[in-house]
Amino acid sequence: MNIHITKKGEKLTDIAEKYSVSEENIKNTNELYELSPADGEELLILQPTRTYKVQFGDTPERIALRFGIGKNDIFLNNPQVIGRQLIQGEELTLKQGERKHGMAVANGYYYKDCNENRLFQLLPYLTYVTFASTVADERGIKRIFDDHRLVEKVSKEKKIPLIRVYDKYLSRYDLCKDISEFAKELIELAISGGYKGIVLNSSTFNNSAEKYSSFLIDLRKIMIGCDLILITEISPESPMEFCEYADGAVMYYPKYAENEPLSFDEGERKIFADFACLGESAKAFIDLPCLGSVSGGYVGISDALSRARRNGCEITHNESTLLSHYRDRKQGEVVFPSMQSIKEIFEIINEFDYMGICFDIMRVPMYQILMYNALFKTSYMNSVRTREGCSRAVEE
Repeated sequence: MNIHITKKGEKLTDIAEKYSVSEENIKNTNELYELSPADGEELLILQPTRTYKVQFGDTPERIALRFGIGKNDIFLNNPQVIGRQLIQGEELTLKQGERKHGMAVANGYYYKDCNENRLFQLLPYLTYVTFASTVADERGIKRIFDDHRLVEKVSKEKKIPLIRVYDKYLSRYDLCKDISEFAKELIELAISGGYKGIVLNSSTFNNSAEKYSSFLIDLRKIMIGCDLILITEISPESPMEFCEYADGAVMYYPKYAENEPLSFDEGERKIFADFACLGESAKAFIDLPCLGSVSGGYVGISDALSRARRNGCEITHNESTLLSHYRDRKQGEVVFPSMQSIKEIFEIINEFDYMGICFDIMRVPMYQILMYNALFKTSYMNSVRTREGCSRAVEE
């Protein structure tokens, strides 16, 4: 796996020749479509160790049978073919070399305005699918959108559907009002909807932390009896009990785009390392960055890259913060996490033995998922993990 930074006047054919890959490989990996890369843009280069040109009548099933691989491997290495028929003559990647790390699971968040095709394009890479379809307030639990059909389809694909409940009525824990009824309502919601667990937000709690922790303990006891899992949403400042009393946690952390950036090591790495020292990293997903900043707001990374390509903007990269920058005539300064920063995050996930990643299905660029797939194996290695201070070593 390589990260190539384009130079002014450099053509895609030159880049393809340098790395001995096809132009289509680079286009598909980086979702370039009909646009040329911007000057200074990072491109993910995945070098296949075995390729195959589609012949007349080929299907993923026939190719998998012929080469003794899983059909899912074809989709993982060639996301552009998911949901459509193969085209005679197109080149498929059958193998991309040995992945470096042990397993890390992935959790995709599906919101109201998500594209169903995008969900099923990413499904091969996912372990969990969290449907953000419910909110709770003082009047009870309310549906934002109906996801029953998708839950059934996700389950048929052997993925684990979870329901996210965003609780707006935090006073219920201070007042101890109807907490047991709320727990019953949550569990009934999960069971009746065909979900395998609940993702419950908890990152905004302050004074009610002790009572909320007690609620998590009681809730999980009931959920264990119903064969459901409980995942909490936390921030690095959340009490450790919010992670300890659940089966897992989604950790949201401050993004560079929100504040004046420190260096990557003093910012992101320090946050991950400090949290890992508390002992619960093996139960935590790391939230992948999907947004950059513009004057007074945010922009999706994919949207930022597309705009830079269309407008001929030159992208620069800060080696300390691992942020990418360009100046747009209308939007002003645009700042977003570089491809190198995503690679570093994946390395840290392995280094500190985090559970895996979570991400917004619609907003995270495809190259992040392909990088993830290139770095991580699909099952745990038989390894012994030890803790030395705040670092972990893996003994083969």
